[in-house]
Amino acid sequence: MIEENRNNYERETASSSRRKLGFMLAGLGVGGTLAYLISRRARAARDQAKRIESRGQSTENVVDDQGTTQDEAGQILRNLRDRGFEASDEKLALALGRTAEEIRAFNSGLEVIDADVIMKARGIAMHRGVRVD
Repeated sequence: MIEENRNNYERETASSSRRKLGFMLAGLGVGGTLAYLISRRARAARDQAKRIESRGQSTENVVDDQGTTQDEAGQILRNLRDRGFEASDEKLALALGRTAEEIRAFNSGLEVIDADVIMKARGIAMHRGVRVD
């Protein structure tokens, strides 16, 4: 009986040690994966900033992930308005889900154009077959 208890104890100890080792290895794998993903994201952001700077643009006035500046974004909106909406701020505003006052403020430079507006404008232009760039 003592021998049996000793064998059971040794099996449980070995099993427990293997479980601990398995959890440790799994944790290392998850940690390594997270470290890789974080460094990859940081590297992508750094590379994007370098691309923008190499084109002579400041990262402060970039609208979207394509490196569009506020001036270029304003030009896109004006081209879409003129070529696709009969030069009507009201029609463009309706299509973009914004007010006509916002569109006028975007065009005059009084309001900052955000990535959502440019994304919608490019999508509408593509759908209508209007070249805005």
